[in-house]
Amino acid sequence: MSATAGSLIGIGEIVLLPLDVLKIKRQTNPESFKGRGFLKIIQDEGFGLYRGWGWTAARNAPGSFALFGGSAFAKEYIFHLQDYSSATWTQNFVASICGACSSLIVSAPLDVIKTRIQNRNFDNPESGFTILKNMAKNEGLTSFFKGLTPKLLTTGPKLVFSFALAQSLIPAFDKLIK
Repeated sequence: MSATAGSLIGIGEIVLLPLDVLKIKRQTNPESFKGRGFLKIIQDEGFGLYRGWGWTAARNAPGSFALFGGSAFAKEYIFHLQDYSSATWTQNFVASICGACSSLIVSAPLDVIKTRIQNRNFDNPESGFTILKNMAKNEGLTSFFKGLTPKLLTTGPKLVFSFALAQSLIPAFDKLIK
């Protein structure tokens, strides 16, 4: 149940996608902003700022399942817990590390494609499937994991902390309600 809820929340990131597109472009393709301010870009590009929305959803859904699944795997097979809500803070922390790493690794290929879609010039119509095909052909399968180490080192700790905290607080709130 919680993996499904996590997937829906992850897919909800699409609402904020234009900000992600603008951030990536500003960092990697600043010439696409020449002579245009923020409001002018929004006016000119409109729904074009949602490019990569399908790839974002495709990345977030399995990533969320892997987050919850990796955590559950650790609780069941490493700590042999029958009741996950009885996990200590340390067990939740270790399980969150397993979940976060699983999530980032599973979602990495789709994240690379999403970022390349968002990075291209506003007027470039190249599809995600074309990017996927060209990456596999020209760069090999390892290209789908470019940037994984920095992502594990930057996003991983934030994800571990927030997920461990949530996994520890949920049972505490359940006890208060009962």
